[in-house]
Amino acid sequence: MEGFKKVGEKIKYYREKKGFSVQLLAKRTYMTAGKLEEIENGKIVYHFWTLQKIAKALDIDLPELLNFD
Repeated sequence: MEGFKKVGEKIKYYREKKGFSVQLLAKRTYMTAGKLEEIENGKIVYHFWTLQKIAKALDIDLPELLNFD
């Protein structure tokens, strides 16, 4: 589950960097704000396509969310 937490932290980082609220990003990804918060906090397991939607909504490449160097 540690990897999910790291990805969630990166999603939150990029969301805040873009100035998006949880509600705005949830709307742009057609998810609930609660589910998005669970993803950001590493509390739930998600599908790859969910990450693709989030990356697209944040206008970043998916590898940016998955790179931990």
